[in-house]
Amino acid sequence: MSGYSPEQLEEMQGRMLGQGFGQVLGAEIEAMEEGYCRMLLPWRDDLSRGDARVHGGVIAALIDKAGTAAAWSYLDLPEGTLGATVAMNVNFLEAAVTDMIAEARTVRRGGSIVVIDIEVKSPEGALFAKGLVTYKITKPKNT
Repeated sequence: MSGYSPEQLEEMQGRMLGQGFGQVLGAEIEAMEEGYCRMLLPWRDDLSRGDARVHGGVIAALIDKAGTAAAWSYLDLPEGTLGATVAMNVNFLEAAVTDMIAEARTVRRGGSIVVIDIEVKSPEGALFAKGLVTYKITKPKNT
């Protein structure tokens, strides 16, 4: 597997995080290859619970976005493909009080279902949360 080019990363950034809630979240794709995505969410006070800790819903949203990006990372998906998260499990392990890095890795990719394992860590490697996302890919009927 090889990494995405800077142009491909920019395109995926716009697609996954450049509109709607993705834009509000404010995460950035740092690296991507087929079946893998690393996403950075810089600390912001408005992501907190009102104290120094990041709100759990923000961490869950980051897990969903990183998992979704990993599901869409495959270059063989035809134009017109649709997708949606169909299940997500999040285990919170430690309070996040700094920037967060989400690393999403495909566990299994079937015909239409992709299962992705996600770890959310600090830049120093402290593990904040683990997630498992199940994502459904729906290819156009004419492919």
